Amino acid sequence: MADTAGTAETSSPPVGRDTAVGLPPLLPLAVVVGIAPLATDMYIPALPAIAADLGTSTSAVQLSLTAFLVAFAVGQLLIGPISDAVGRRPLLLAGTTAFAVASVVCALAPDPVTLVAARLLQGLAGAAGSVVGRAVVTDVLQGAARARTISSLAAINALGPVLAPLLGAALLLVGEWRLMFVALACLGLVLAASVKLTFRETLPPHRRASGVGLRASAARMGTLLRIPRFSAYLVTSCCATAGFFAYIATSSFVFQSEFGFSEPAYTLVFATNASCMIASTLVFRRLVRRHDEDVLLSIGLSVAAVGSLGVLTAALLGAGPGPVWACLAVVTGAWGFVITGSATRTQALGQALPGTAAALQGGLAFGVGGLGTPLAGALGGTAVAMGAVMASGLTVAVVIQLVATRLAARAHRG
Repeated sequence: MADTAGTAETSSPPVGRDTAVGLPPLLPLAVVVGIAPLATDMYIPALPAIAADLGTSTSAVQLSLTAFLVAFAVGQLLIGPISDAVGRRPLLLAGTTAFAVASVVCALAPDPVTLVAARLLQGLAGAAGSVVGRAVVTDVLQGAARARTISSLAAINALGPVLAPLLGAALLLVGEWRLMFVALACLGLVLAASVKLTFRETLPPHRRASGVGLRASAARMGTLLRIPRFSAYLVTSCCATAGFFAYIATSSFVFQSEFGFSEPAYTLVFATNASCMIASTLVFRRLVRRHDEDVLLSIGLSVAAVGSLGVLTAALLGAGPGPVWACLAVVTGAWGFVITGSATRTQALGQALPGTAAALQGGLAFGVGGLGTPLAGALGGTAVAMGAVMASGLTVAVVIQLVATRLAARAHRG
């Protein structure tokens, strides 16, 4: 397995790993980890409607998405290292509760400024579940078991892009966009109750790091960033996510405004593409038993880069929505390998500090990835702009991944 070579670059897990503590129930854990992306995917079909209702521009509404992603990124960087020092359960409980409160504020927002501010809080709260939930897996599992569980979480989370837009579109049929945030508030309350009643602490006091301030958190991050291969995975993940988020933020405008799709028709596009991601995460889960995680990650990045170049080519040629949709399906299908491979490899190399490793991988990826959302919009929000940002990010990512893998293999042989 890939863990054999990877973990040689970092320290061993803390002595005294408490293997008696099991994982929380898989489904609630998966929703806790994936609640923030769920909050993004559900309201994407309503972005044009929100702009019209609040009397603002497309770019202003996209700012609410950017604000969420930036807060989600910063929140992970702040919360992950802290969880290595204070434990997982208190932060999970606080995050799910705050998410419910922020969702209520979103539902009541009277103007774009309030919506953006509430989405900032929602992103910070969602970050706790995402980063701490992934750390929980590394607290109790190692090697292939860890990789398979992360893959299972990714497969369940991949249902979000399928179900969330469908649910969002259904809610738009019976009410306005505010109803979506009411639904998210209810989900946040259910998750808070689940954490309170069924989640056990997976990081006992004797395994916790010392210090909870910014200096202590920075020191823990520095420990992991000094691992060359770990840093290379971070750069690869950031570039790839920037490309992929251009699709997340821009596709609704491309298909609805440029190609003339209705909200339900666009939801079908988004859900179909997300289904490809579900399939690929399940394939990754099966293949990781026998194949190196690094190889699977490289394959995913390469296929995604080819698909993004196809999106750009189809857009430049004016081929219409069909070819663009097909190429996007290739990208989203490959993305299952990318997100799962990136998570398993960074957690393997950073298993001595799981919260910090999850924070760096998730926080930096979403932070840099968030740049892809306003960039595609600033370039016009067209299919060409979307394809150009996607192709740029994913092509750079695959080049870095292949070069770093070759250098790591050469160093290992030497």
